[in-house]
Amino acid sequence: MTATRGDARRREQVLAAALTVFATFGYRKTSMDAVARAADISRPGLYFLFSGKEELFRETVRQELDRALADVRAALAAPGADLEARLVAALDADLGRYVGTHLNEGVDELLEHGTAQLHDMGDDHRNAFLDALAEAITDAGRPAAGHATPRQIAEVLQAAGEGWKHRVGDRAEFVRKLGVAVAVALRT
Repeated sequence: MTATRGDARRREQVLAAALTVFATFGYRKTSMDAVARAADISRPGLYFLFSGKEELFRETVRQELDRALADVRAALAAPGADLEARLVAALDADLGRYVGTHLNEGVDELLEHGTAQLHDMGDDHRNAFLDALAEAITDAGRPAAGHATPRQIAEVLQAAGEGWKHRVGDRAEFVRKLGVAVAVALRT
C-alpha cells in the first residue's frame, strides 16, 4: 500500500510539472522527454505512469480543473464571509490562478486548443463552476424576483473575470476588479 501512495504522489508531481511544460510550449510542441526532464523522472518511468502524451495531457488538465473546482467550492463555503467576498474568492480561485504569471496565457491556450484531447472536459468544468456560483447566489437569497437569474449573474461574473484576467497587470488588480463586478452584479 505504501508503494501505491508513493506512486500517486509521484503521479501528482509529474502532472504539476507537465502543466508547466504544456502551458509553456503548447500541446503540439511538448514532448514526453521534456515532461520527463521537468518532472525529474526517466522517460520509461513517465510511460509507466501514462501511456502517452494524450493521456498525460488529459490527466494534467483534469487535475488542474479538479483542483480549481475544489478551491471554488471551498471559497464559496467559507464560514463568516459575506456573499460578495465568497464570490470574489471563488472567481479568483478559478479564473485568477495564474494571473500575473507566465502560465496565464498558456493555460488558457491549452483549454481552448486542446479540445480534441479534452473532449467536453472544459465545458463540464465551466458548467460546474457556474452552477456552484449560481447555487451560492440562490442560497443567499439573491436576486429578487423579476431580475436576472442566479445563473445569469454567474455567467456575467465569469465573462468579466475571463476578460480581465488578460488585461490586468497582477492578481491584486484582478481581485479588485472582481470585487467591483460582484458588487455591481448583485445590485441587479
